[in-house]
Amino acid sequence: MSGTTTTPTTYDVAVIGCGLMGAALAKALAGAGRTVAAWNRTPERAQAIAGGGVTAVPSIDEAVRSASLVIACTSTYDTARAVLSTVTDWGDAPLVNLGSAAPHEVMAMAQWAQERGIGYLDGSILCFPGQVGTAEGMVLYSGSASVWSAHRSTLTSLGPSSAHIADEVQAASVMDAAIIGSFYVSSVSAYLEGAGFALSMGVTADTLRSVTESVIGALRRATRQAVAAIENDSYGTDQATLEVYAEGSRHVLAGMRAAGHHPRLLAAAVEGLEAGEAAGLGDLGLYALAKVARQDASS
Repeated sequence: MSGTTTTPTTYDVAVIGCGLMGAALAKALAGAGRTVAAWNRTPERAQAIAGGGVTAVPSIDEAVRSASLVIACTSTYDTARAVLSTVTDWGDAPLVNLGSAAPHEVMAMAQWAQERGIGYLDGSILCFPGQVGTAEGMVLYSGSASVWSAHRSTLTSLGPSSAHIADEVQAASVMDAAIIGSFYVSSVSAYLEGAGFALSMGVTADTLRSVTESVIGALRRATRQAVAAIENDSYGTDQATLEVYAEGSRHVLAGMRAAGHHPRLLAAAVEGLEAGEAAGLGDLGLYALAKVARQDASS
């Protein structure tokens, strides 16, 4: 079958898992000039992306043994461990596991690799499959500095903003949770609530787009200010206090509900603001909500 080999050979990278993201990784690596062995539990998925530098390899043993670097991209860390545990002869290739998991799951995966003498990097992909290997591609890595140093050019070919952010193996998963899981998903969900409300109330799409662009600039400034406030533990303001935000948000929530909308994200934001008021932070700035989040976590 085209793209499938039975002759022992060597590859720059073995990609384990050929779902939407795994396939994008394999194609991007091949596009950057790397030879890629692709393996999937369902062989047809690997065969579907064969060609152009990607070879579908039917045996995971062969894929791993023949590669200088192994990149796993499966649905869960448990799945990655299950399929990789079947490898009978790992060889010298380090492992880069790319996925979304809680920090304790990452640490368990790193321990699994350490017990087998496998160099390990963990990674989080902060982009969509179609952005992998483009100017918008971004993968964060954490863990073994020596693995990163040896394979940096290959790993950064997945996106120019890709970087090794810490020796602590769980760091990439923490950033994935903080920026994608918490910030991106919540903010886009909240925007959908607001945009749906605006359009249903007669605002034109062009107006919505124009105002949105302006507010995104303000949001960019707010994120920089928020990081500085948390870093310096300084939450005073001479602009608008948390109490002002809370009062305004309560009115907005009531108005949207009166119009027949159910803005769940705004309701959650109001709940958080009111928790800030209850904690005695009303006279501080909005960023003082970070103190409430830490208090909730420690209680």
